[in-house]
Amino acid sequence: MKIRLLFFLVVLVSTSASQAQTFTMGKKCREALASAQAALTNASYQDAISLYQAFAEGCKTKDAKEQAAIGMAEAYNGLGMHQEAIAQADAALKVTKGRSLEGHFQKGVALNKLGDVDGSQKELAKVMELTENNQNTAQRASNYALMAALYDRQMGQMDSALVYLDKARELDPGNVKYTLQEGDMYLTRDDYENAYASYNRAAQMDPNSAEVYVSKVNAGLWQMNKKYGTTKAQELREKMTAAEKSAICGDLSKAFELGWKDMNKEMFKALVCN
Repeated sequence: MKIRLLFFLVVLVSTSASQAQTFTMGKKCREALASAQAALTNASYQDAISLYQAFAEGCKTKDAKEQAAIGMAEAYNGLGMHQEAIAQADAALKVTKGRSLEGHFQKGVALNKLGDVDGSQKELAKVMELTENNQNTAQRASNYALMAALYDRQMGQMDSALVYLDKARELDPGNVKYTLQEGDMYLTRDDYENAYASYNRAAQMDPNSAEVYVSKVNAGLWQMNKKYGTTKAQELREKMTAAEKSAICGDLSKAFELGWKDMNKEMFKALVCN
């Protein structure tokens, strides 16, 4: 199982530039983009490239062109194909007239890997300039959160990621997504104590948010999967302690009570919680 499960995509995508603007895409294009992003999030880079290429062929809006290009740029960077990554980043910058934060970021990553430190610093400086010049406070916060996600996901620099995430929370302190994002960063490092502390703060911030309890459920299942070496509900039912079942089942019940729908989790609840 990849260290970044699909549920992390919820936070990463929600803090991306693609969510800081209105997408001009239809349902099929959104679904195709989600599939490509899922492959990218799970580090299935070759699959991601194929999915982004298919997405680009079927979806022709400006937003779609940018998302396809930056997605392929990140995938190529993940494969160590940095010249190809630069070409895709440049395509994203061309379609946005130089205003794609992720385009500049992916180009900066590629240049750094190729040994062009000055060029890389210029690209990352452009990311900061575009972010700080944004007069929309909520969008500026979202852009900082995007930078946090990218530094964490691609560079493994959690200290830098947390600095940018703190900037996002200073600008938009009521946005529970940023606290969930912090929890997810800790969770990927198996730092369960800090992860759950973040999730519990999120629950205090917005006790009526289904997303908070979905994150807690997924975090609990991730921990149990790692601890017991299985994702099968029947096996987890036999291995989990009463306290572990109580915690996950309580969060499941709360998420369903708040309107969450997930057939697989409903089956888990029927097998393990009842």
